[in-house]
Amino acid sequence: MTAHIKTLLSILTASVCLTSLLTGCQSAPAPAMEGHYTLQAQSVQVNGTIINITDWPGSSVTISAVDDETVTVSIDSLLLGFDTLTVSATAAGEGKDKYTFSGTYSGQDRDISVSGTVDGSALSLSITDICTSPVTGRWKAAVADDGLADISLSFYSPLVSDIPYGDGGSIPVEDALVLINAALREAITPELANLGYVELTRTGYVGINWNGDISSEAEPLLQDVIQYWPEPEASRLHIYLRRTITDGMGLEISPLDAALAYSTSEGSLMLSLDRKTISPWLGAISNTVNSTTYEAYLEAGSPFGELSMEEFTRYRSMASLLVASLSMPDTELSLKVRMTPES
Repeated sequence: MTAHIKTLLSILTASVCLTSLLTGCQSAPAPAMEGHYTLQAQSVQVNGTIINITDWPGSSVTISAVDDETVTVSIDSLLLGFDTLTVSATAAGEGKDKYTFSGTYSGQDRDISVSGTVDGSALSLSITDICTSPVTGRWKAAVADDGLADISLSFYSPLVSDIPYGDGGSIPVEDALVLINAALREAITPELANLGYVELTRTGYVGINWNGDISSEAEPLLQDVIQYWPEPEASRLHIYLRRTITDGMGLEISPLDAALAYSTSEGSLMLSLDRKTISPWLGAISNTVNSTTYEAYLEAGSPFGELSMEEFTRYRSMASLLVASLSMPDTELSLKVRMTPES
């Protein structure tokens, strides 16, 4: 009997060992994949596209075990709008030293699914990032009752009550804004006739349907290059150009993040360029306004319409003061553009 028992125990022990060998002698998956992983080239997909990791310096993933089959996955410096995104994920074993995880996040008008594989010391990551904001869709420039584009510029500064008029005199800010808005709308309306629509896709890209002339440098930006993300708590819509793009364009600010104010009401989308939006470029804008000559304005194709030299000097004086005043306390400026759904 004793011999039989020993034989059975030997068979049982061998079976356990064989099972362990066949399963790769795996430990619990969650503790086994714990660690900090620096993301490498070709290792990350977002919405099915392998991203250029050089656009995301310092990006990494940290995995921490909660229990044997649950981990928290912290993704640093990778997803727009998140310094760190932390997701609770389910862990599983795939073989010797190979593990997988998957989890989801919903918030800030986005639904994000994260899955990945840890194979030894290497991590690969796949992310689906879908925007659920009401700003998604196709939009066209709205037209006001007078047939001109529904655009308006507003300005307030407790330190500025009059604006130079270009001939040594000045006019009240309110009167200057009437002149500026009239000229602005007259100049922009014909240009916007070339705009079919602007599409904010659910995958976070800006698509532009443009029917007019466009430079060879700007044309590649029309589709799947410019990115965006909503910041609903602050009512901001961030327009973003990646580092490799802005460096290639020679822009002073790289990467570019323009935070527009936005609101949605009665089917319309209102976008506003304000002090917060343009503050990173105040120096460059001021230099451009003050250094632009009438000859340079004409050579550029008169972007704000045909102006006499006197009119150009007048508007440049107004613009120069408006820009300079933005560095003063409590000064506010807003350029609002109303958009309606493209049918």
